[in-house]
Amino acid sequence: MADLDVSLLSAVCTPPFAELAKLGKIERYPRKCLIVREGAIGTSLFILLEGHIRIFMNGDDERRFVIGTYGPGTMFGEVALDGGPRTASVEAISDVACSVVQYAGLKAHLEKNPQFAMVLLNELIARSRATSRRMKGLALSSVYQRFRALVETEATIQQGERVLGPDWPQQEIANRLGSSRDMVTRIFRELTKGGYIQSSRGTTRVLKPLPEAW
Repeated sequence: MADLDVSLLSAVCTPPFAELAKLGKIERYPRKCLIVREGAIGTSLFILLEGHIRIFMNGDDERRFVIGTYGPGTMFGEVALDGGPRTASVEAISDVACSVVQYAGLKAHLEKNPQFAMVLLNELIARSRATSRRMKGLALSSVYQRFRALVETEATIQQGERVLGPDWPQQEIANRLGSSRDMVTRIFRELTKGGYIQSSRGTTRVLKPLPEAW
């Protein structure tokens, strides 16, 4: 791990995952690179050390179902440990650096540190719960309700206003909501006409609290 400051591990990873990351080889991926492809057979897992990624699945109509976006400290690619295919794709949404740990190395690490098995299990359970909550939200909430929730959780506060920056174009929002681009465009158009939002140069400003229903 000579090309990355090892001290960074303690800043972005919990101690157990920092130890695991030390076993891997540093790989760097440019923005928009597809790091993991759904359906492929994997031989390694990844621990994200720098940058951000998007984990998504493709529907039958080629529409993306975005599971979430994640930052440093995230582990991914572990589901294929059983020798089966990857269950989701992972795309770099910025330049990223990962520690890539071969499954053989992980298995050896588990043999030497059996307590790490519980840490890994807890991580998988937490990921499963988060995915279940997201799927429940998709099933029970309208597209507008999901958009409103996205604004509440993802918008940053700038000069007292909520702002969705250039990282949230309408197609990205549609992917995140499990919706079509046309539906998101309609929501933006109606909220703009109602004076709730204002979009300019890829940035959307929330001018007043969004209505509970639309």
